[in-house]
Amino acid sequence: MKDLPYWVAFNHLPGIGPVRFQKIIETFGSARDAWQASPKDLIHCLGEKIVEEILPVKSSLQPEEVFQTIVKRGIQILPISDERYPALLRDITYPPYLLYQRGDFDFRSHKKWIALVGTRRATSYGKKVAQYLARSLAEEGWVVVSGLALGIDGEAHYGALEGGGKTVAVLGTGVDIVYPGSNRGLAERILRQKGALISEFVPGFGPQKESFPVRNRLISGLSLGVVVVEAPLKSGAMITVNFALEQGREVMAVPGSIFSFQSEGTHQLINQGARLVHNVADIIEELGFLASPQSKMKNNKPAPPDLDEDEKELLNLLDISGCYLDELLTKTGWDSGRFYKVLLSLEMKKVIQTFAGGKIGLV
Repeated sequence: MKDLPYWVAFNHLPGIGPVRFQKIIETFGSARDAWQASPKDLIHCLGEKIVEEILPVKSSLQPEEVFQTIVKRGIQILPISDERYPALLRDITYPPYLLYQRGDFDFRSHKKWIALVGTRRATSYGKKVAQYLARSLAEEGWVVVSGLALGIDGEAHYGALEGGGKTVAVLGTGVDIVYPGSNRGLAERILRQKGALISEFVPGFGPQKESFPVRNRLISGLSLGVVVVEAPLKSGAMITVNFALEQGREVMAVPGSIFSFQSEGTHQLINQGARLVHNVADIIEELGFLASPQSKMKNNKPAPPDLDEDEKELLNLLDISGCYLDELLTKTGWDSGRFYKVLLSLEMKKVIQTFAGGKIGLV
């Protein structure tokens, strides 16, 4: 595509989003002709205020040089006219006219896409659920989409990788900048396992508060449905839900504790008609696919056959959200010697684990 360097150059200019770029192409016929147009003609197309903002930046850019610099760094550039551009994303209102991609990943090779999103301040319960759902979906052949943030997003990516599947991280920065920096290792693992990092922001674009809601519309746009694992009433995940509804995507939510502030958003969604997610089969069936018998069983694993009665009794008092030791001891009504003996036996059999903060929960 000979015009592509000029597409990229316009993408570097402030205020030139999908709507204005479409107007530019309609007015001038090509990005190259628009780039070479006079300020007067640009003002006629875009308005005086926008042209005043872009001219200083425009005069400092050489489209071919900018383009070659990006390509030499191994970053793929996907214009909306390219067959490699994600088909689901192309169908949303005002899709990005350019995507930047890192990773050996072909969007055309996958048909089943699901977004898992949630709060950055995830509880141990939320993290556990995100990993479980993502891992199970990856094992069923689904591509897991999320935003590479702390909390639920990161756990969803990890779960998909542990399930041996593919995951795509949509960034609110350029694809060469991982934010937060603590997730750089996760980003590299996504790339090693043939996933992708994508963004509509130019390489070198750093984190900006207003860029992350913009990013969220891509997360939902890439997916057939959005699962909110854990989210307060006011959160980025709820912004993603609004985009999903506008785009005609299915919205699902995971219930949490009635005492948890972090589940108020998901409970509101369920009250408003979102599909309640009890296990991975709920997600698959909501999206019109046939869930395998294995996926229906995953949320109801039978107890290991070698547990004695005390071990079974203690296990029945636990779930994946966890329970503090003193609280668990009180629930059993046992003396401490009996309690810790049974607890140690269950740990050795790898059916329980200790969470951060000292809670005990199911593996």
